[in-house]
Amino acid sequence: MEEIKFAQLDQQQLEKINELEKTIGVTIVAYDSSTMPSQGSGAYESNNSTHNNHPS
Repeated sequence: MEEIKFAQLDQQQLEKINELEKTIGVTIVAYDSSTMPSQGSGAYESNNSTHNNHPS
């Protein structure tokens, strides 16, 4: 089984994710798209990989 890794974020990306989490009221987890399963898995993949180290 292939390991799926979390995306690496810079401070600006992390701040955007935190703002969006507050706005929509959910925890956001983003993964490194290069480690995601190939097409057909049903997983959503965006062009901008992000990850949040959410404190909760």
